[in-house]
Amino acid sequence: MRIDVLGSGSAFSMVRNTSSILVSDQQLQRWLIDCGPTVPRALWQHNFGIDEIEVIYFTHIHPDHCAGLPVLLNRWKSFGRQAPLTIYCQAEHRPILQQLTALATFPVTEICFAIEWLDIPERWTWRNWQLASAATQHEMRNLALRIEVDDHIVFYSGDGRPTSATIALMQDAEIAFQECAVATPLAEDASHGDLQSCMALAAQLDLPALGLYHCYDEALTALADTIAHQSNLFLSFDGLQIDLNNEKSIMEQVQCSGNSNE
Repeated sequence: MRIDVLGSGSAFSMVRNTSSILVSDQQLQRWLIDCGPTVPRALWQHNFGIDEIEVIYFTHIHPDHCAGLPVLLNRWKSFGRQAPLTIYCQAEHRPILQQLTALATFPVTEICFAIEWLDIPERWTWRNWQLASAATQHEMRNLALRIEVDDHIVFYSGDGRPTSATIALMQDAEIAFQECAVATPLAEDASHGDLQSCMALAAQLDLPALGLYHCYDEALTALADTIAHQSNLFLSFDGLQIDLNNEKSIMEQVQCSGNSNE
């Protein structure tokens, strides 16, 4: 399994792409998790082919997680994509996403490839992938995702504070990505994660690697400084690539990738 971090920034970041990852297995089956406004450009810069992404999963439909959809679909239409596409989303979010799909082709109403719309179950199987979802604590219902494939486990929170259900999904994950807006404590009923809760989570679950992302620009320095000497916490960043079959540990790969981007 390989993870490409396309974006790691908050909704209005001036220095990072909006948060999104691309997950690929050994058979090069690929899922795109969220598609904010700057994600299509990041995909083009990675030179992924127009038929290479088979599934898009939306954690929720705040604009920084879905506004890139019409741009991405428009490019695929313009360059003649043929492969079918599956989109997983919450049932109540589908009408908005379908409006974005219509924008991608307007004024034409057809697109040159099939799109299958599927509701997000609590647990399901896609080919050889085992998946599970659970709601975080967020102002809009947001469904975190657990992926098990090729004997590897990845967790991605989307937005929001951890809940007992999402913490259960993180169990045994080799790498988890948890939204962490700020370095200072937030109220227990807040809609975003903070560093203190993330540090407690990493210790509670003894996670090998917990990546913090969707951080406010003004919090990045404080977050990086505070976790600099933590053995299993890192600040995610655009362009990070993690290969779970690599002989190097995840934290070693993060350090090497970070150094190469300096």
